[in-house]
Amino acid sequence: MQKKTLIISAACVVGLWAVGSAVTPLLKEHNDGFPDVFNDHVLHERVKTFPTEHEARKSADGELIFRLPKWVPRDATDITIKAQTTGNAKLMRFTLADTPLKLTGEKSCLEGAFTDGPTLAASWWPQDVGADDGQPDCSGQYQLRVAVKGDKVYAWSNGDMVES
Repeated sequence: MQKKTLIISAACVVGLWAVGSAVTPLLKEHNDGFPDVFNDHVLHERVKTFPTEHEARKSADGELIFRLPKWVPRDATDITIKAQTTGNAKLMRFTLADTPLKLTGEKSCLEGAFTDGPTLAASWWPQDVGADDGQPDCSGQYQLRVAVKGDKVYAWSNGDMVES
């Protein structure tokens, strides 16, 4: 009887592990509405949305992972940021208004600044934005790639630091 219980318990553990491994990537792509506690401790990611650039700058003061780059225009709206809580990868999307986008750190990137696609996934991230899209920006601590599609700006970092 003990052997049968042990086998059943082991099968349950393996089954739960398999389901968790299969479901986690899907949860990470669609975790916009999950509570921060779940995102932080289970998925190791967090998502925040801000209606305006002013609200994003005001709210992000206490959480460095949500700090906007200086080149985000003051009239940008509909800002969404997804960030790793156990690393430095980040996705960011916002809508341009009247002020054009002017990147400030492209010249400070070293030759061969990263061209990888984003390591994070999100339901709001277009599948046709990745690897060789956009241009590099190295004005902050981490290398970013920035792509513009119509009035939407998509920026990502895989956590690679800017080399000085």
